[in-house]
Amino acid sequence: MDRRSGQRVVWRIAIVALVVLAIAERSSAEAGLPITASSESVAQWGYKFTPADQELLNAIEKGCFQYFWQEIGQPAMLAKDKTSDVVCSTAAVGFQLSSLPIGVERGWVTREAAEERTKTILKSLMERTDNKKYGIYLHFIDSATGGIPDYSKTKYHYELTASTVDHALLQAGAMTAASYFGGEVAKMVEELAATANWKAMYDDKSGYLSMGWHASTDDGPKGPGGILPSRWEWCSDEERIIYFLAAGAPDKEKAIDPAAYYHLKRVVKQHQEMLPYVVSWNGSLFTYFFSHCWIDYRHLAADDPAAFGQPGPAVDWFENSRRATLTHRQRCIEMASKFPTLGENRWGYSPCTYKEHYYVAEVQPNVMNRDDWMHGVIAPYAAGSAIMFAPVESLAALREFKSLRDPEGKPITWRDPEKGGYAFSDSFTLDPPYGHDENLGIDAGPMLLAIENARTGLVWKLFMQHDVAKRAVERLKLRAR
Repeated sequence: MDRRSGQRVVWRIAIVALVVLAIAERSSAEAGLPITASSESVAQWGYKFTPADQELLNAIEKGCFQYFWQEIGQPAMLAKDKTSDVVCSTAAVGFQLSSLPIGVERGWVTREAAEERTKTILKSLMERTDNKKYGIYLHFIDSATGGIPDYSKTKYHYELTASTVDHALLQAGAMTAASYFGGEVAKMVEELAATANWKAMYDDKSGYLSMGWHASTDDGPKGPGGILPSRWEWCSDEERIIYFLAAGAPDKEKAIDPAAYYHLKRVVKQHQEMLPYVVSWNGSLFTYFFSHCWIDYRHLAADDPAAFGQPGPAVDWFENSRRATLTHRQRCIEMASKFPTLGENRWGYSPCTYKEHYYVAEVQPNVMNRDDWMHGVIAPYAAGSAIMFAPVESLAALREFKSLRDPEGKPITWRDPEKGGYAFSDSFTLDPPYGHDENLGIDAGPMLLAIENARTGLVWKLFMQHDVAKRAVERLKLRAR
């Protein structure tokens, strides 16, 4: 056999291998085995925290809560997007609204004060017309007024986009507050949910929801603009909370067909010999815990795309996120030789700020098929929010983060809540030792809700008893475990 013939054979073998791999991947994604809970996962649901665990978790929760109580605009009381700017993120407000029942139950604020603040927040949002389009709220608004940001005061010229994901997180938080406080709060949230026109954001041709409506000018929703061509297509945690709420909308004329939830693409992959799971676009850890902050997947069995004529495996989403978390941690451990910050108890990649950068990690296995390790920058809230699925590993990481010291003996990332701190800085590295002293609402928020859910299930209980959530469960034919 000459050299060229040998090369042709090699190429043919390679092509066949790639075809087989592609077929196998497509098969697992479209008609693969169901992803169901193991006995090991079931054991995590009843994990018993020790008194020392409870003390640590209470301190972290208190720090996160203090962010939402203190980092606000006046008089609207809306949570700031970040400590370094005055602009408000409506997603952060969703976490803020869910934080208030936690604050009451933990004894950090009175019920009366929390309820009054909830009313102020909702009125600040709902009594304006310049902060929403089709009932879907803008991503960024003014923390002091609830309207379009005052760019003379903000650090950046923020986009004016009625964002489906940010609205979803806002509404999820509002639903939690509605179930807890009832009365006037519940009536306002009922109106907020009823006003959201998800159908206006839905593309019939592709079968997917748009990421939002974008204003062409600083006039915002009152001026020209249009529906964004970018859509939510992959079945991960941002998408599921959006489609869950859109399917459960009070007005059927504004709701989407439940089949759209199951139309989201389910791509199954695995790392080496670890268990396979449905992966997200970039593999960042928040794409496996955001929806779990509210939807109680512990008590829901694997869903069933086939019941809606859609391809894809049935998935137990609690199990899926546990597998994703453990795989993510393992990949961080494997990369420790390249990035000194990483280690057995130092892991967790999720969007975060670091110096002048906003990093969004890419960690395989993912749909993108690539990694971006963000120079070894860890976001403490990532491992902290994973406590719902992997309490042992999460606690070990949180203890490690809290113990880290620089050469002068100062904490690298821990910021003592008893001294007014917000528990952890947004990110840190060990090479060099540096904790980035900025906090974001969408980072402190999931860690607060996740820890409370792992301890008491409070947010899960409140969210799932709301009529929108009940309606979504029914329309999506989700079954109790």
